[in-house]
Amino acid sequence: MPSYDRPLSVAEAAEQSGRPRRSIRYAITTGDLKADKLPGATGAYLISARELHRWIAKRDAKATA
Repeated sequence: MPSYDRPLSVAEAAEQSGRPRRSIRYAITTGDLKADKLPGATGAYLISARELHRWIAKRDAKATA
């Protein structure tokens, strides 16, 4: 069962979802996956586990449609 208390980095989200980091970043930049960005030009993205699982379910539903 996934933990919903702490946000995930892009790398952790990629590992949990089995999808490449590039796909996670692309989903964030297109607005398909909601994430908070830490301050600064190189600030990391933080993704809630719930949001990640919502995005995965949405992608899987599209793939089977």
